[in-house]
Amino acid sequence: MAPADRSWLEAALVNWQRAAIEELRLPDAPLPEIYAIDAVCTFTLPAGDIAAMQGERHGGQVELPNGEKAPLGPISFAFDRDRFVMSLPSVWRAAGVTSELGLERLMTGVLLHEIMHTRQSRLAADLLDPIAAAHGLEKTLSDDLLQQTFEEDRAYAAAYREELNTLFAAAAAPDEAAARGLAAHALHMMRARRARWLTGPNAYFAELDDIFLTMEGMGQWLIYRHFVSREGGSIPPDQALAAVRRGGRWWSQDQGLALMLVVDRLLPGWQQRAFRDPDWRAERLLAAAVER
Repeated sequence: MAPADRSWLEAALVNWQRAAIEELRLPDAPLPEIYAIDAVCTFTLPAGDIAAMQGERHGGQVELPNGEKAPLGPISFAFDRDRFVMSLPSVWRAAGVTSELGLERLMTGVLLHEIMHTRQSRLAADLLDPIAAAHGLEKTLSDDLLQQTFEEDRAYAAAYREELNTLFAAAAAPDEAAARGLAAHALHMMRARRARWLTGPNAYFAELDDIFLTMEGMGQWLIYRHFVSREGGSIPPDQALAAVRRGGRWWSQDQGLALMLVVDRLLPGWQQRAFRDPDWRAERLLAAAVER
């Protein structure tokens, strides 16, 4: 592994271990097995141990933990609770990926988001697998499915945007009373949106919405918290927020971020509830924040 890639990976994993304890307040646990990819090799790190890693040439087609092949390029995802896959900065740079905060800082944020999902994967599977099986979504289920289904519906998209903007306004409100009032309005809009569009044959989308807003929101929130931390460069909050949102292209990530910023502001200790109990997801967290 090239020295620059290795240095980034070592530092990123240290940042994950810090963030897991300080930000997510998770109990200490071993790192997953990590598959780190450069232009030539896939490096396997047992339990995240970089000193014990072994490399194997991939020939431009990366073999995933399940034996499937993927083309070489920028990738990062939790395969399951025990395995995490990510290509290294040299690969992302060669693909032209850039960030106003610096590529390595961006990639550390991505790693934090995705490796967090390894700690959610068992509970997520318990919630998502039955929905996927019941609706034939085993091969198409993703956090973008709701957006892919409804983004051409102009009324739905407008309702989503209003809800999103109200959540961000609540996160940025000048005082707690104003934040709580705006959050209550956003909660009302969320429930109205789901009652209008996510019912009948589309009722399962309401469950998916709640699950993915929680998962993706926590991941995006963790990136934001890293960027504004000393370890992440003490980036000014407005600049950090813009860098995390990257234009707000992905609905579940952007709305989830806004929602978790509100929850973090109004509901101290939310980490002890979110995704440790299957009932503590986005809507219930937001409702608890409003009612506190």
